[in-house]
Amino acid sequence: MSVRPCPSKHAGNTGAIHPSAVAWPSTVAVIVGLTLGCGSQDMGDPAGGQTTISRPMLVAELPEEVAAIADNLYSESPADRAYAASELGRLGKEAQTAVPLLIDRLEDPDWQVRRQAAEALGTVGDGSAVKPLIDVLSDRNGEWAVRTAAARSLGELGDARAVEPLVAVLNDMNAHVRHMAVIALGQIGTPETLEPLAAASSSDSDAATRFSAAEALGRLEASKVEESP
Repeated sequence: MSVRPCPSKHAGNTGAIHPSAVAWPSTVAVIVGLTLGCGSQDMGDPAGGQTTISRPMLVAELPEEVAAIADNLYSESPADRAYAASELGRLGKEAQTAVPLLIDRLEDPDWQVRRQAAEALGTVGDGSAVKPLIDVLSDRNGEWAVRTAAARSLGELGDARAVEPLVAVLNDMNAHVRHMAVIALGQIGTPETLEPLAAASSSDSDAATRFSAAEALGRLEASKVEESP
C-alpha cells in the first residue's frame, strides 16, 4: 500500500500524520479528501492489481467516537473497513454525520464492506441513503448478500420511494433478495405494497418468501381494519 502524505502542521515536517497519532478533541472537524488528494490509499484488489480508495471530499463535525471509527472505513484492511461500518451501524442515529462516508463505502472493492455499509445505513436511519441503497438493490449483477442488505435497510428506513424498486426485485433469481424485499415492503406498508405482497404470498417458489409475504399482508390488512371507523 502507498499513502500519499499530507502536509504536516509542523514546520519542516512533510511526513503524513496518521490519525491514530492525533489526540482528538471532543468534536473533530474532519476534512476528508482534499483537492490535493492527500491521504488516498492504494490497495491491492483480489485480482492482484491496485485499487485506489480515496476519502471523499467532506467537511463534517464528527463526535470523537464517530471520528475514530469512521477513519477505519478507509483502512488498508477490508476486515477493518467492514468492522468500522458495522460499528457505525451499532451507534445508530449517533453516527448520522458519517452517513456520506457509509454511502461512499457502498462502492468499496470488497463486497463484505459494501454489505456492512448497506446494513449500517438502515440502522443509522438517514433518508439521504435511500437513493444509493435503491441503486445497490437494483443492480442485478451485484452480490446477493449486498443487495439483500440494501433491501433490509430500505425497509428499516420506511421510505415510500423504495416501494417500486422493491416490487421490481420480486422476480429476482435469488430467493434471499426476494425474501428480504417482501419483508421490507411489509415494513413500508403503503397501499401499493398490498397487491405485490399478495402475489408473492401465493406464487413465489421459495417457502420462506411466501410465508413472510403472507405474514406482512395479514399484518397490514389487520391494521387497515383497526383504523376503519
